[in-house]
Amino acid sequence: MTISRTELEKIAALAQLQLSDEEVDGLTRDCQAILDYFQVVSEAGIADGAVDGSAERSAPLREDRIDCDPLEEKLEDLAPDWREGYFILPRLPALDADA
Repeated sequence: MTISRTELEKIAALAQLQLSDEEVDGLTRDCQAILDYFQVVSEAGIADGAVDGSAERSAPLREDRIDCDPLEEKLEDLAPDWREGYFILPRLPALDADA
């Protein structure tokens, strides 16, 4: 597959890019190099990910379960101030400033 200068200019217009002639030429070369590399990969037969039979080997799966992660300490021990099941924090100074 090849990409032409006009195709790249259309793509740049769709992306709302303003490119100079030098930038268009450079991007055309870069995009063509990427497409050429994709061609090499597809010819090597590794595009599907199975190169050396690695798809046959899989990692063991863990059991899928939902449960709580218990804390080693109680929440009230973690809080600087705790009352009636709530964290008590100092008032923000911005709330006391004149608006």
